[in-house]
Amino acid sequence: MCIWRNSLILFFSFSMLLGYGQEDARATKKNRKGEFSGLLRAGVVSSQIYGDNFGGYNKLGFTGGVGTYTRISNRFKFQIEINYATRGSRERSTKAKPIAFPLRLEPHYLDVPLILKTDISIFEVEFGLTNGFLLFHQEWVGNSKTPTNQHVWSFNRYELAGNLGINTRITDKWVLNARFHYSLLPASGTIGNSGIALYGGAYNNAITLSLHRLLALSN
Repeated sequence: MCIWRNSLILFFSFSMLLGYGQEDARATKKNRKGEFSGLLRAGVVSSQIYGDNFGGYNKLGFTGGVGTYTRISNRFKFQIEINYATRGSRERSTKAKPIAFPLRLEPHYLDVPLILKTDISIFEVEFGLTNGFLLFHQEWVGNSKTPTNQHVWSFNRYELAGNLGINTRITDKWVLNARFHYSLLPASGTIGNSGIALYGGAYNNAITLSLHRLLALSN
């Protein structure tokens, strides 16, 4: 977690330095209502599964995909993406709690985020929902990959998640993005009802740092 806290601090510091230099360029590059632009994205994912009792964003993965966006009002843009992403969790062995054969879980998803974006100062803030469709998942015990018929976990085919993120331009064509992903429906298991509160299920939590290459689709 320390690594990602430091990475986010560097992200915001770097963003502010770049943002002031790019503010005038951004003002002239606002796409008009109904005008579509595209993007390519690639990045790294740090994730955990809330409910697996491992704790910590110890699982590193990757994401990549394509997207398109358009202005829908004076304040907001709408963006849709199609991404391949790995999430999951990793049981960490520590001096206080040594584990000879830690477990690593890695579900692979096809994600379809639906995102609204708006400018706040030098940043572009984004929020929305992601439809995640499970492709397959893998498990490791120590350094040994577990055969599919011996998997301990079972992941749901569909995952609905909320997203919150921030963008800053590096140049007119390159954008740095940080995004937080939190399952709203269980990634594994089901929700129960005690009569007082909902309980049960395991949820994907992920932090993504990615680089976006902007593409002009129309003029």
